[in-house]
Amino acid sequence: MQNKNSKINLRNGIIDSHFHLFHMKKRGMNHLEIIEQCFDSGLEYALDIGINPENFQERIKTALKYPGLYTAHGYYPSECTSKELDSSLAYLESCLSNDSKALALGEIGFDFFHEYGNKSLQEALLRDQLKIADKLDLPVIIHSRDAEAETLQILANETPSRGGIIHCFSYSAETALKFIDMGFYISFAGNLTYKKSKTIQQAAALIPVDRILLETDAPYLSPQKVRGLMNHPGYIGYTYDCLAEIKNINIEELIPVINNNFKTLFRL
Repeated sequence: MQNKNSKINLRNGIIDSHFHLFHMKKRGMNHLEIIEQCFDSGLEYALDIGINPENFQERIKTALKYPGLYTAHGYYPSECTSKELDSSLAYLESCLSNDSKALALGEIGFDFFHEYGNKSLQEALLRDQLKIADKLDLPVIIHSRDAEAETLQILANETPSRGGIIHCFSYSAETALKFIDMGFYISFAGNLTYKKSKTIQQAAALIPVDRILLETDAPYLSPQKVRGLMNHPGYIGYTYDCLAEIKNINIEELIPVINNNFKTLFRL
């Protein structure tokens, strides 16, 4: 179990646009103590992401306890084979409609790295959720792994009215600009800091800073300086430092830009 104080790297106004609070709990982390420490140390906003219905209600109740903690709910591509998908989608819509802290629908999308059903099933699940997002006037949070062409195509054909985030971006700058033209923000995770992530770093260098968000995807993808440790929002500062270096700007200039991007997208 990690010490809640280990290497907290935060400044006032920093945000974490994507993390999984209850995945931290599953990994044996003191998830509530850690998030409290992060808010006390300068974290202003953090968006807790849901990927299946097992913990929606617990996450909704937890977010009410922390002013800066918000939620998003969605069905990950792995849910595409659910035999109760229609009732699950109705439940998703109900949770989003009745959660005062819900900012977005997600994380949803394509994942062809893992064998989740097939492409048709994943696409059907994504389309259904895009319709719910438009119905509820919510942005979407998109997961896209080994599915660049498919993600571009469906979002071009069924562009969400409120836009959203391409989370944990891993494609080229050219692809990032296509998503930006559709109204999306590009979010970079801890893998931005890895030495071998040249394509991701080149994308971060070229796209406008006013279309960028930063995330931990905790407890996954710990930044380079804390690789080997389970990730949490207290490590988001390392990714901020990396982006500031890539963009050749002062960290104190970067923080309010990313903060404003988050507020603009989610109308805070």
